Amino acid sequence: MILPHIFYAVALHYEDRKTRSDVQRSIIGRYFYYQLANIYITVTAGSILESLNEIIEHPTNMLAILGKSLPNVVGYFATFVMTKLLVGLPMIMMRIGPLTRMLFIKTCFREKYLTEKELDDMHHPQKLWYGWEYPNLLLVVVICFTYSCISPIILPVGAAFFLGAWLVYKNQILIVYSPSHESGGTMFPMACHRTLIGLICGQLTFIGYSILREGFYQAVVTFPLPVITIKMMDVFKNLYVVPGRSISVERAVELDMQRNAAAAFSPDVYRQPVLTEKSAEVLGGSSVRRFASGGDSVSSSSSPRRSTELASVGKVADSSGKIV
Repeated sequence: MILPHIFYAVALHYEDRKTRSDVQRSIIGRYFYYQLANIYITVTAGSILESLNEIIEHPTNMLAILGKSLPNVVGYFATFVMTKLLVGLPMIMMRIGPLTRMLFIKTCFREKYLTEKELDDMHHPQKLWYGWEYPNLLLVVVICFTYSCISPIILPVGAAFFLGAWLVYKNQILIVYSPSHESGGTMFPMACHRTLIGLICGQLTFIGYSILREGFYQAVVTFPLPVITIKMMDVFKNLYVVPGRSISVERAVELDMQRNAAAAFSPDVYRQPVLTEKSAEVLGGSSVRRFASGGDSVSSSSSPRRSTELASVGKVADSSGKIV
């Protein structure tokens, strides 16, 4: 419960990530790998430590002892997934935090005396926190991939969980959750990548468990599977992830046909306004220009034309002829 908040503070304040989607991606990555390490190190190491005394007494039977002790861990994970199905998903539907806040306000205060802002705060829409939801679902995927080769009983439990999660999250996303930002689908490639990482972990677990059960030929036959999966991760990245970051050529051609890009944008958009003004012209003709420069060619007669020219000395006009 605390780790996502710690990862959020690290991404926002220490790493200085600028966008909300970037912060959520950082939380997903860190939290996922923490849970992955928790599966393989904490729980599996616990089963090995329980058999450590027997291994020390009979070191020649180490593989057989580990092969018998590892399946006992599956019971813990099957119980864990069932708990998430029967307790975790109903709690998501109940929304304990907003429900507690609403009951507290309605119990301690009269609704008719509350301001509009206080009522809005009581019924404000809930945001979907991707950094919390994605790793929790990916954890169940990794558990099913990892321990399906050891004890296939976990597969029906995982299928029941995802059936319930599909119903719950479909309702929450359509009715309850209010999107706070648009990431442009950048979370989906990350979820697929983490799913394939869980598949690789399951394949490596199967190879190791086959060796523990002295199935060396099975381990040799299945050894290319992780290599193929890693290669396919690069193929998917080059085919879908990298092209998905930019607009396709076909779509760009369609947009250019719909409107004229040259007419839609002015060439002076990013220039300073003073630099976009057209050059001004001096009024009054050549005689006035000579007068302004100190020449003696202007007649001293008091004709109306001379008065008009003198009145216009020093005045300039723009391209429309207006004196400025």
